[in-house]
Amino acid sequence: MAKATDPTEPVIGELRLDDLIEGLPGDLGPHERCDGLRFTDTDLRDRDLTGATFSECELIGCDLHEAKLNLARLVETRIVRANAPVVKAPRSTWHEVRIEASRLGAVELYEAELDTVAVTGSKLSFANLRGATLKDVLFDDVVIDELDLSQATAERVAFRDCRVDTLLLHGARLTHLDLRGTELHVIGGLESARGAIVSPEQLLDLAPVMAAHLGITVTQ
Repeated sequence: MAKATDPTEPVIGELRLDDLIEGLPGDLGPHERCDGLRFTDTDLRDRDLTGATFSECELIGCDLHEAKLNLARLVETRIVRANAPVVKAPRSTWHEVRIEASRLGAVELYEAELDTVAVTGSKLSFANLRGATLKDVLFDDVVIDELDLSQATAERVAFRDCRVDTLLLHGARLTHLDLRGTELHVIGGLESARGAIVSPEQLLDLAPVMAAHLGITVTQ
């Protein structure tokens, strides 16, 4: 595991997946366990994967639209070029997961647990992480239309070369939420932004929102 030189940065190590066996659609189902399998261009639309476990697996080019991943566990797993207008994974667990070059629409991850997760080169329309727990999570070169962290607990979460159009923080508990690497447009729940890290330029951009939150009128 790589060590971060900055204690505020997420700790993300290299994920090595060797000697994987090609998985078959029949290996997948509710509460099934998949170990050391690679699924390539597998159609998982509407597939019920409730409570399923993926350990040391790869999902490459899979269609996850409306797949039911409620309570699922993904451990040491890589997801590449996933496509899904809707992903349903509430109360799921993601540990040592990499999501790369994927296009996802509405992603339901409320009350989920994300630990040591990296999302790179991807686009998400709406990421619902209300009430989720995030620790050591990195977004790198990601566009998110709306990210809802309301009531979430986030520790060492960072954005690099990202764009987030709307960020919701109502009731969130933040420790080192590093927003310096993202282009922000709208922030809701500014009263819960304690623990966030912003750049001087972002602070200037946020000045009108902070003034309105504090009831300050700015005029000449």
